[in-house]
Amino acid sequence: MELNINNRTVFCHDNLEVLRGINTACIDLIYLDPPFNKKKTFTAPIGSSAEGASFCDIFREKDIKEEWLMDIKEDQPSIHSFLSAVKDIEGKQSYNFCYLAYMAIRLMECHRVLKNTGSLYLHCDPTMSHYLKLVLDCVFGEKNFRNEIVWCYYGPGSPNMRQFNRKHDIVFFYSKGYKWTFNKDFIRLEYKPSTIARGNYDSKSSSTGSGFRDIEKGKIPETWWTGMRTGGQMSKKERTGYPTQKPLALLERIIKASSLEGGIVLDPFCGCATTCVAAEKLGRQWIGIDVSIKAYDLVKDRLGKEVEGKGTLFYNNLVSFSTDPPKRTDQGVNYLPQKYVYIISNPKHKGYYKVGIAANIKSRLGSYQTGDPERKYKLEYSFLTPNFRQIEAYIHQKYDNSFEWVKGTLEDIKNDIEGFDGSQSG
Repeated sequence: MELNINNRTVFCHDNLEVLRGINTACIDLIYLDPPFNKKKTFTAPIGSSAEGASFCDIFREKDIKEEWLMDIKEDQPSIHSFLSAVKDIEGKQSYNFCYLAYMAIRLMECHRVLKNTGSLYLHCDPTMSHYLKLVLDCVFGEKNFRNEIVWCYYGPGSPNMRQFNRKHDIVFFYSKGYKWTFNKDFIRLEYKPSTIARGNYDSKSSSTGSGFRDIEKGKIPETWWTGMRTGGQMSKKERTGYPTQKPLALLERIIKASSLEGGIVLDPFCGCATTCVAAEKLGRQWIGIDVSIKAYDLVKDRLGKEVEGKGTLFYNNLVSFSTDPPKRTDQGVNYLPQKYVYIISNPKHKGYYKVGIAANIKSRLGSYQTGDPERKYKLEYSFLTPNFRQIEAYIHQKYDNSFEWVKGTLEDIKNDIEGFDGSQSG
């Protein structure tokens, strides 16, 4: 699918609306470093190049839209069940529930805009990594989980510490499908015989030496990454003062591994624009999104300083800025989102039918079957329509019901679904 956004564009807007405006299946690589649910506000120090940049890492129920929860329920019922369990355990105002709902709806859109050969890297820390792994498994599928990368770094700890010093982040790597880009020869590390463990070559070919010859080109990095300067260890040229800045070396490895020159890289939480700068240096196209206008200033400033042979003025003329989400061009002018209104039966509920909404009927039926040892759920009927929510509400209002189960004949319910014209509402 053709990209409907110009290269080198920074959007200052809610990233969900921007993601929803991007055409389906047009992005090669997504890296996102979202808030970590630390329950505090981060602000760049006065006098730094990122001065004025800040973001709130506190999630409350008032920040979560009912529309998000409805979309999650209809499109990703397994995530909805997971969120419901979190809320049941922690209470309605659970910070974790609110954070996960915020992230889930955005990860669903990230999955949509990726090409079938695309990849996603989600950067987090142990605060929420265990929760986010479950959400990612639901959105991308467990079979498309590629790696859990542990990025290790150094730094001082509190003199009053009563536990081990926390100095690592987690990066989850998922592919969208069974084919994905992985350029192993672009990311090999220097071969040092004294440090190469027995398992780092192919034992089947060791007798011929081909395994050793391959590793002498340099070894493919393990899933624990070190040696990337962060925080105050960064060079003065690279350091911006942005409170959660990640090193260029980290993004360069990810971009080299999972995209090709000219490929399209997207960062929905671009902050101080490290992803954008790394992508530019490596000859990729890029799109950045952030709620702060400071991201636009930082990307121009950093590109001028850090990309060899280019000046700030050059990038002033090339980097685009927008406060409005893009408009998709892969849909008709009068396009309205459509989903299925479905009817499902089970012999245990004689005289009743489950009427609900789903974007993927097969997936929805499967989610019911997994909860029934006898697998007796049966799809009786489905109807694709832009009026899915109005029709579902109308059926539940017209018929006696218990939750989503309504009492009536299959033929009558089908006729009411197909005959709905809007006049029945209200």
